[in-house]
Amino acid sequence: MPISATAISDRGGGWQRRQRGTTCLGCSGFTLLEISLVLLIMMVVLALTIPRLRDPGRSELAAQAHHLALTFRLLRSEAALNGYAYRLNFDLDQQRYWVTPHEPGADLAEFARDAGSLAHGTRLQSPIGIADIVLPTLAGKVGQGQIYTVFYPDGSVDPTVIHLGNGRDWYTLYLDPMSGRMQTADGYREVDYGATQ
Repeated sequence: MPISATAISDRGGGWQRRQRGTTCLGCSGFTLLEISLVLLIMMVVLALTIPRLRDPGRSELAAQAHHLALTFRLLRSEAALNGYAYRLNFDLDQQRYWVTPHEPGADLAEFARDAGSLAHGTRLQSPIGIADIVLPTLAGKVGQGQIYTVFYPDGSVDPTVIHLGNGRDWYTLYLDPMSGRMQTADGYREVDYGATQ
């Protein structure tokens, strides 16, 4: 049984005192603070990524709603800048949309070259789809077949409401009559354009 916590040893001809429990220069390890910090960072990263991994349909739905709203903004700007009317065509049976010139005699080959991917269109992948489109001044609520929204050279656009969903979650995209911009709202909402007519 040791009597003292220190030991005396002779190394290299000199007496040195060494205590038990002290760290040596070549030893390395992690402190409790460092381990706690790493665990905290891992928990934050997991908390941010797990909800996205659980419901990829919601993030894809939000991306499609954002893409459609950007398409509206781009076509409104292009119609005003170029002085041409454009149509955003919707095929609700095929779940796709694409852009064409509004004039019946326009050169479609030249338009397709200028418009690029907008002329080829976008097909929505299941379970994401357009439930219905409301054109209050033209056709009312349409849930099947083909319909289109016209973007005029003066910057005006046909009032349009699009209900985009994946079966659980919904977005309502609607044209704000005051600003002329496409707005996005969570959920399936009815938009009343009666006060603006």
